[in-house]
Amino acid sequence: MTDEAPDPGETEEPRSSMTMSGAERRFVRMTLWQTILSVVGIFIAVVALYAALKESAAVRQQTAAAVWPFVQMIIHDYDNGDTAGFTLSFVNVGVGPAKVRGLRLEIDGQPIRDWAQAVNVLGGNPDADVSRNFLGGRVLRPEERVDLISTADADLARRFQRAIATRGNYVSYCYCSIFDECWLADSRQDLQDPKPVAACPDFGEESFEN
Repeated sequence: MTDEAPDPGETEEPRSSMTMSGAERRFVRMTLWQTILSVVGIFIAVVALYAALKESAAVRQQTAAAVWPFVQMIIHDYDNGDTAGFTLSFVNVGVGPAKVRGLRLEIDGQPIRDWAQAVNVLGGNPDADVSRNFLGGRVLRPEERVDLISTADADLARRFQRAIATRGNYVSYCYCSIFDECWLADSRQDLQDPKPVAACPDFGEESFEN
């Protein structure tokens, strides 16, 4: 029995171009899994980054709260008929240092540059005994108090008392934390709720010096 020779007229049917070999199928499966693993890896990295940023923001908020300053303006005055006194003070009642950036004082529509001008505008005695201090550019540690002006001269003290009580006269000041988070306080508004600002304003030539 002899093998039949193939008919010369018949040709071997070519393999379909759509049919993949075993090696090709393995390569496709490997590529698919690599793609899936890459996507999962990117997702995990994004989640980890988000968690890290959230944790960093929470830590910063806690740190900022631990060094939060709060500068209050305090007026102490008295009038006993024969004697009178007036003291304008600022105290940091917060838990962190306060960097005082500037102070503005206005009396009778005039920005006051120093206490000599204030006494002059109020019509007081320029030779009256007055204790002065400075605030702008100063760093107040927690619980530190600065008496900006203090006088026991009865006439001048009463003039300051009337000036503070007069509508339109005001004190404005701005301070920042060590993280440069800043607040602007204004005696025409609620001093217990200073306004957060991106940066303290530059009072320029209207800034009160001392």
